[in-house]
Amino acid sequence: MNQTQRTLRGALVLLCMVSGYASLGVGQARDPRSSAVVDQTMATALARCYSTGTDGFKRITFQPATNQEFAEVEALGQKAIVPLARYVDLRPKNGFTQLFAVKFLMAVGGPPTLGPLKRALAQDQWEVVRAAALDGIFQVSPIEAKPYVEAALGDKSQLVRQYAQHLWTLYPGQIKCVDRPGDT
Repeated sequence: MNQTQRTLRGALVLLCMVSGYASLGVGQARDPRSSAVVDQTMATALARCYSTGTDGFKRITFQPATNQEFAEVEALGQKAIVPLARYVDLRPKNGFTQLFAVKFLMAVGGPPTLGPLKRALAQDQWEVVRAAALDGIFQVSPIEAKPYVEAALGDKSQLVRQYAQHLWTLYPGQIKCVDRPGDT
């Protein structure tokens, strides 16, 4: 292999790496203001879900994000994707946190959200998060979502399978799959 071929090969590998990072949202510029808005919005939305009763017991009750919170995130546009992706990728997982992040990513919409939404389909995510992520991917691109919808038809969660079955029927010529008795 001569020097020119090695240089071209190196450039091609670098180009593939850069395009892969860009599709995951990593190539987007970090904006401290956008991160602060997302962090504050997430904190406010999550705070409504956790309370302590008069008996001293902690309560956890899901409260959906408000229209104002969705509007704040939508106003940031693509600048919200990187900070929201960090919430999708948090360790340890917290179902409400990932769910809010997915819902906000869906509000932003567009192809740049596909990377974080696909990561939200991971089996270590709460089933409600996986179902929402599947919906988000479908909303962005039904064509790109098709292999994920098809894979989700065999998901370990009945909720995710049912959601995938619903989406599967939206593809032309597809037959609805039905859970067999005894499937869980």
